[in-house]
Formats: sequence, C-alpha cells, structure tokens
Amino acid sequence: MKTKDLSYYLSLKYPITLTESPDGGYFAVHPDLDGCMAEGGTLEEAVANLADSRELWIETRLENGYPVPEPGASSGVEYSGRISLRMAPSLHEQLARIAERRNISLNLLINTVLASYAGGEEPLQETSKALQLALAQLEGVQARLAHHVAALAPSGGRLPRARRPRA
Repeated sequence: MKTKDLSYYLSLKYPITLTESPDGGYFAVHPDLDGCMAEGGTLEEAVANLADSRELWIETRLENGYPVPEPGASSGVEYSGRISLRMAPSLHEQLARIAERRNISLNLLINTVLASYAGGEEPLQETSKALQLALAQLEGVQARLAHHVAALAPSGGRLPRARRPRA
C-alpha cells in the first residue's frame, strides 16, 4: 500500500472550479480542499498557481497532523433537496412577510436567498420570473373564463344545475 505522504496526495487528480472575474483574470478553487484557492491573469496561470497552492495546503495539513481529504471524498452522498431548518420565530415572521409582499412562497424566498449566498442566484431568479409570468397568465385565463361564463349564463353568472336522467 502506498504511503499517504505529500507525493501521494500531489499525484491525485483533484477537481478544479474556475470562475472568470468581471475585472479580468480567473479564480481557481479545489472544492475538496477547503480554502485551497488561487488567482491568475489567464486560465493557465490560475491553474498553475492553484497547483502551487495545493502543494502548500497539503504540506501544511500533513505537517500539523490534520487529515487531507482525497478527491471526491464527499461525493458518495446523495442529497434529497430537503432540509429541516430551525430559526427564530421573529425571523420566520419577517421572511414570511417579505415572501407575501413579493407574492412568492416562503420556500422560494429562502431558496433564492441561499442560492444568492452560494453563487447561484440567477437560475432561481429566472425560475421565479417564469413562475410569476405563468401565474399571471393563469389569472388572465381565469378572468376570461369567468367573463365567458357570465356572458353565457342567464342567472348572473351562475350555470344551472345539471339534471340527472331518470332511470
């Protein structure tokens, strides 16, 4: 069995997440190595700087007796998309009021806030806009149907009861 020393960990292929900076350059991260990150003016430079950071990160962990995760160490977990969340009742009330004012569910509001924090706000905003548009379209259809029913029914918009056939 191979000894898990610095050369062992450096031989492993850790996934890399690259993000382009709006001001130019790139930000590189090893998601499996918490806090291991680097920047560079080009993709190649960011990846090269990340390799240096990875070596220092792993070396420091080993020297101080801390564990070093292997690539994908947390990938065996399947997430259901459901969590149980506890919060102060006052925060719950405040969030519920904000959701009501925005005419969205509390669940969608919390998801949007969390996605914004995690860097995925845009897809949820697009989903929210699409849901609001669909709701507005459904309300329009409902209003048109109510108008047609009112025009067809002689008794102020109420349809007569259907009669059951006699046996």
